[in-house]
Amino acid sequence: MPDDNPLLQAYDLPPFAQIQARHFSPALDRILAESRAQVADIIKTQTPFPTWDDLVLAMDAIHSRLEGFGYLLHLLTSTRTGDAWAQVALDCSERLHDFQAWLKRHPMLFTLYRRLADSAIARHFSPARKRVLEKILRRLHHSGAAESLPADLGVLKLRIKEVQGLFLENLHMATQAWRMTFDDEARLRGLPTRFKRQMARQAREAGHGGWLLTLSDEAYGLVSQYADDRLLRQQVHEAYSTRASDQGPHAGQFDNSDMLRQLLDDRHRYATSLGYTDFAQMAIEPEQATSTEEVRAFLRRQLERQQRHLKRDADQLKAFAAQQGLDELQPWDYPYLANQLRQQAAGASKEALSVWFALDATFAQLLQMATTLFGVDFVERQEVATWHSDVRLYEVREWGAVIGYLYFDPFSAPNRDGFPHTSTLRNRHITAEGRPRHPIAVLHGWLPRSEGPEPVLLDHLQLRILFHEFGHCLQHVLTRADYRDLSGINGLSRDTAEFAGVLFEQWCFSRQGLVRVARHYQSGEAMPDTVADQLLTFTRTQASWETAVLLRNALFDLELHRTHGDGRSAQQVFDQANAQLQHLPVTTTERWPNSLDYLVTGYEAKLYAYAWTKELAASVFHRFKREGLFNPATGRALREIIFAPGDSRPLSESIAAFAGAPPISGPAGPSADRGAGPRRSS
Repeated sequence: MPDDNPLLQAYDLPPFAQIQARHFSPALDRILAESRAQVADIIKTQTPFPTWDDLVLAMDAIHSRLEGFGYLLHLLTSTRTGDAWAQVALDCSERLHDFQAWLKRHPMLFTLYRRLADSAIARHFSPARKRVLEKILRRLHHSGAAESLPADLGVLKLRIKEVQGLFLENLHMATQAWRMTFDDEARLRGLPTRFKRQMARQAREAGHGGWLLTLSDEAYGLVSQYADDRLLRQQVHEAYSTRASDQGPHAGQFDNSDMLRQLLDDRHRYATSLGYTDFAQMAIEPEQATSTEEVRAFLRRQLERQQRHLKRDADQLKAFAAQQGLDELQPWDYPYLANQLRQQAAGASKEALSVWFALDATFAQLLQMATTLFGVDFVERQEVATWHSDVRLYEVREWGAVIGYLYFDPFSAPNRDGFPHTSTLRNRHITAEGRPRHPIAVLHGWLPRSEGPEPVLLDHLQLRILFHEFGHCLQHVLTRADYRDLSGINGLSRDTAEFAGVLFEQWCFSRQGLVRVARHYQSGEAMPDTVADQLLTFTRTQASWETAVLLRNALFDLELHRTHGDGRSAQQVFDQANAQLQHLPVTTTERWPNSLDYLVTGYEAKLYAYAWTKELAASVFHRFKREGLFNPATGRALREIIFAPGDSRPLSESIAAFAGAPPISGPAGPSADRGAGPRRSS
């Protein structure tokens, strides 16, 4: 009798309309039991002579099933509320993680993969197969699978995961704990109208009149830049910069100081147990950089290159402040005055310029841009159920055939610290039977719903973020890599993973790119060149502050993990990194390390990747500027040379090939290999 549990059925798209909380635990019971039996059989049959199909592809099928279950588990338990879903998260997450960790630490599997990689037949493997084995062996080694490693590495890794979770939980609680209500709208003078409407709604939902201000990233950014009330800016800055620390309005209540110390100790011990000198060396090993010293030298060059811009903007800001009667600037003055300068230089405010970027119209133009560049169509499937009514599903088609899927979930959810990101529900791969499995990307938005009659309007930063995340999605769905370890963006090195996102942001800094996607939300009129120039002036004025924060955090992150054990606290490392900028003023009570979530979300010791990738993206975009920002031939070259191979070769090699390759003339015909049919690597 067939099992009617939808999580145990074969599907191309998850059957969201059928999946209920009660389905997860029994499905996981069966998946784990079957997987354990399959692993035992693989070890038994492969011990005499490991092979590609019966070891690598067989284990890949197990990993793919486990990951698919995990992606759905995380997606639904993080977006659905109620006791049943909370219980599912508690019941299944740990069991799934423990089993996956067991596989990553399995010494016999490590031995079999190593024997296959060292075998005579492996010398004749394709570069893609060799790359897969290299990544698998590194992953197993980093998980402690080698027999000569300490037995307690698994316990240590589990504790690292738990401490990272506690760090984020403390940060979430500290953010949620701070509230400020207002009965006098005068204190909100300068804030955008749409944001004040949002504050009024939040007050009503909390049972108050007037306006309610929270400590979300959006609220902090808007108050810092727009609030005319200097005391309000100070209050919000002091609360935000001391979250989860021993300072500020909730001093000591959600303090991450001990968590951070424990995390750094455990990471250092873990890395040295694996033979590395420090955690930074281990973290950078899969990256394009060859050593921590190379990264340090890169950051020093970046810092030297930016010093002139940093000084120019600082001097300009101080002169402007003096005109306003402010002789002594505080940290909460800088974003506000910089925004005033931008508005003065551009002759328009950020809010006034956002009328050209209604969310729906802008996203439609973004899809059309991808169609022009890459020759694929995005077909919305409104009749297919998703996990929420706001979520949109698009089939990505080429020559009428589906090659992937994109879910777009644009809005933030209540009671969550919303942030934009891209996740995946499946990597492209060819099964052992030769059948392609289509990739699925999810673009998670962070935008608040419109509080007034106008649609959701994007400012330039929000536009950049939308382009950035869409770039990640394209990198995931446009690959033609046959193997799961090479096709998915989650398996990329950090600097490779950020490349597509940073690249797509470049269109937001060009007049032609802005004019292409902008439409006035009321008239539908295309953006005039003069308005595009205003927006570009706005973005280029006082632009060094963003660069300064990026470089400071990258310097801090690398040094924190490279020099752990030298007697300095995390705060002292941060203060010394900040001093190198001579541009970002801080007070003695600020505790930015305690709320830097990049330290616990996969960027640890690799935060430099944003700056590193920006240079790579600029070199690629230079070809578009030369040949046309929307030139289909150049777009096709980008797809074929950089996106299609996935992680089968280093990104630097793909970029070098792109830079030296002639444009690909004309779209490929239907007879060409478009990635829609089954393919096998040699």
